[in-house]
Amino acid sequence: MARNIELMNAVKIQLRVIGALLMREIMTRYGRNNLGFLWLLLDPIVFTVGAVLLFNTFHSSMEMKTQVIPFIFLGYSGLILWRTCPTRGIKAIESNRVLMYHRQVKVQDVFFARMILEIAGVTAAFIICFVSMISLGLVDYPKNMLLLITGWILLGWFGAALGIVLGCLSEYSDMVERIWHPAGYFMLPISGTFFMVSWLPQYLQEWALLVPMVNCVEMLRGGYWGESVQTNYDIFYVSVVCLVLTLAGLILMADKRMQKLAT
Repeated sequence: MARNIELMNAVKIQLRVIGALLMREIMTRYGRNNLGFLWLLLDPIVFTVGAVLLFNTFHSSMEMKTQVIPFIFLGYSGLILWRTCPTRGIKAIESNRVLMYHRQVKVQDVFFARMILEIAGVTAAFIICFVSMISLGLVDYPKNMLLLITGWILLGWFGAALGIVLGCLSEYSDMVERIWHPAGYFMLPISGTFFMVSWLPQYLQEWALLVPMVNCVEMLRGGYWGESVQTNYDIFYVSVVCLVLTLAGLILMADKRMQKLAT
């Protein structure tokens, strides 16, 4: 009984620490810049409008079998979700090293606070933009909301787990940060943002589905269009990848060398 009480007290303390770190991140990132959080909402809108104009300009030479606005919006929103978490995770400890002198602040608290903030911010922007476009009649209501939410959760999980792994590794070597930035751009063509698996030749579809983000974006679009559009995805495969990344992140955060680097 006494151990359960101690465990509950420890959990409450860590939740308060994460909450305090969240407030600090919000004030640091958005408090001094009036357009900070607003740009989080405008970014997918601006890109979607530009991409829609571009696709409509060249529509005669492209065989588009889907609506352009939801296709671009869902793909780019997913892109923002999985890319921002690793970007914020890298060097997270270095920028918060002064806080690590407090006994109650742990390595995992810093990473959890950053990942929660990123996912919550992008999700809020996604919901606001999506609801606004539905209200304006630009897009329809999703046919399979459960599938869309599942794809979004898995994509956020993947991004957060990858962000923690890269964030831990970046504390050991600066090369991680230097490699990630170009790697993030090179991953754009294979992330599923600008294509659907059914558009690819049969021999390429199996290779495309090995990329976790492709499966998640396919779920987003499958949730929106339902059975009217052919989508391909493997929920079990993505879950296994996320579990492996999560386990790797937990091991790295608990490593004694990481604890020393953080102090």
